[in-house]
Amino acid sequence: MNLATLLKTAVVGGCLLVSACGDAPRPVSSKATAPAAGGYGASPQAQPPADQPAPPSGQAAPKYGDPVTDENFLKLLKPETAALAEKARKLQESYAAAPQDAALKGRLVAAKVAYGNALRDLGQAGPRIYYPAALRMYRQALALDADNKEASEKKKEIEMIYQSMGRPIPE
Repeated sequence: MNLATLLKTAVVGGCLLVSACGDAPRPVSSKATAPAAGGYGASPQAQPPADQPAPPSGQAAPKYGDPVTDENFLKLLKPETAALAEKARKLQESYAAAPQDAALKGRLVAAKVAYGNALRDLGQAGPRIYYPAALRMYRQALALDADNKEASEKKKEIEMIYQSMGRPIPE
């Protein structure tokens, strides 16, 4: 059999296999619960990961179409990241009351960089949400301490990611 005939046979065989098995049932994981009546009906409700508690009833996660506000953004964060956000917010309030305190300024810069790092690490899950927020934290840290090497490097890293994708860098 020559190569052209073999190639045609493989293509036709592949097409027939796909068309014959296109509606075949999908394999079911042994851990999955069987849907009602054995079919592939409605999916069970999504549950939060075991290591992450569900948000309190008064603090439900935002839905698609909800406005992007700081309050809605904070609802998306993991508890440990939300704690970093709260720490940075409290230090920002303290710094606003006493801007001459150099030690407080250093703690505020460190808190903003830590919060930015946490947001950057969450960026894999939602880069359009978390990367701009991380970039904002690094810029705020650099506004307070222009010589902060970590914030400068991370800011440049996120900017290079945007440039490599051909996207504008968020303001």
